[in-house]
Amino acid sequence: MFGFSAAAGAGSVTKQLCSYLRQEIESGALAPGLQLPPTRRAALDLGIARNIVIEVYEQLTAEGYLTSRAGSGTFVAEGIETRKAMKIDPMPSSASTARSESVPKKPKLIDFDGGLPDLSHFPRRLWSKYVREMTDSAVEDIFSYGNIQGLPALREAIADYLYRVKGMACSMDQIVITSGTSEGILLLASTLSDRFHTVYTEEPTIGFVGDIFKRLNYTIHPVEVDHQGMQIQRIEHNFPAGLIVLTPSHQYPTGSILSIQRRQMAIALAEKAGHYIIEDDYDSEFRHKGGPVPPLQLLAPSKVIYAGTFSKTLSPALRIGFLVVPPELIEPVIRTKTELNLTTSGIMQSALARFILDGHFDRHIHKMRAIYKRKRLFIAEQCRRLFGDRVELLGDEAGMHVQLHFKQHAYGPMDWHNIEGLGVRLSSFEDYAVLKGRSPGKVVLGYGNLTEREIAEGLRRIQQFTDSWRRI
Repeated sequence: MFGFSAAAGAGSVTKQLCSYLRQEIESGALAPGLQLPPTRRAALDLGIARNIVIEVYEQLTAEGYLTSRAGSGTFVAEGIETRKAMKIDPMPSSASTARSESVPKKPKLIDFDGGLPDLSHFPRRLWSKYVREMTDSAVEDIFSYGNIQGLPALREAIADYLYRVKGMACSMDQIVITSGTSEGILLLASTLSDRFHTVYTEEPTIGFVGDIFKRLNYTIHPVEVDHQGMQIQRIEHNFPAGLIVLTPSHQYPTGSILSIQRRQMAIALAEKAGHYIIEDDYDSEFRHKGGPVPPLQLLAPSKVIYAGTFSKTLSPALRIGFLVVPPELIEPVIRTKTELNLTTSGIMQSALARFILDGHFDRHIHKMRAIYKRKRLFIAEQCRRLFGDRVELLGDEAGMHVQLHFKQHAYGPMDWHNIEGLGVRLSSFEDYAVLKGRSPGKVVLGYGNLTEREIAEGLRRIQQFTDSWRRI
């Protein structure tokens, strides 16, 4: 029948025959209106059971490839656009092989991604143990959609951690579990969209913040950042009430800390003008010099919504973050979360709760703080060796990224998008900026998920790139 023959190891005969007939019809080899052989004769010709042919005809009829006319038979359906079958050469010719061998291989990409932690140190065996235990012995609730606010055990563990480590006194009832900071901000932007239409964002800042508010039709008011964080004084008292999004403990991408003067100014402004502040505390656990910076939320728990995440401290694959919401906003936030049907894996929440309560989270933070500190020192040493005083490392000694400033008197204007040709991926400040052209020569290097060897090679390639822009 039409040259079909089944192949061993290529799936069931039913599946093979279906696929063959689809291809023949789509290529035009079987023309519209063509009558197919009766099932009994087709089965005899192919040496297969008749019920297989019947099943294939019924399947392709259901999909629209065939039509069945009572008393007349089965026909190829009309109206199917034909397309040429692609020929696949299973083995490259010697000429093409020679050409491919003559093309130099690209160097392995070194990605200075500022958002990835060191995944090689994720406690896989321990995490697998907790997930397995939760799967085997936990109550059936963790397999359902679960509590929309989040697993009570995890919210209680987070509340205890925040009080013990950051001094934040909050009830587990104020905590809402999310699938990360971006979902948390989406949830807040949606909840408060009937009350506010303006958002004040750091300039520059991570891209998804503006994207979320833009989708919800907020007016975005970028406020420039300097070495003391957002310049709060630029938000006038007569500006519209709205949301102020801050990364006060370690601004991204500049690495600056919001000074106490500006923290107090932000709180006074929020209380007087009716703003709410969203505090994105994404990596304050990893401060490499001095003590941790206290959360802004401590100054005004009723005006600051605190957003935390486990994407930087453990792994983004967990998809778990949380909000600490002022009591007066809890009800509308949960209502919006319910309406949007935003839930987080109960198994992951349950495993994380046990991981925290058993002390493993604290130990992991302590271990990773030392690792990231060592990597940052290594970057500083390598930059001094390769660039001398032509480059500055700016920002607080914290987190998993550094700001590099290539001084204008030493280098001409550089197009950082071309550096990927050398096998390096990084972000310039322009990539995070709404107001373009104000941060020439500044780039962000994330070092969390790179080895020292990869960091050294990446910086060597950056030197190779920047040398072509160097002023003589």
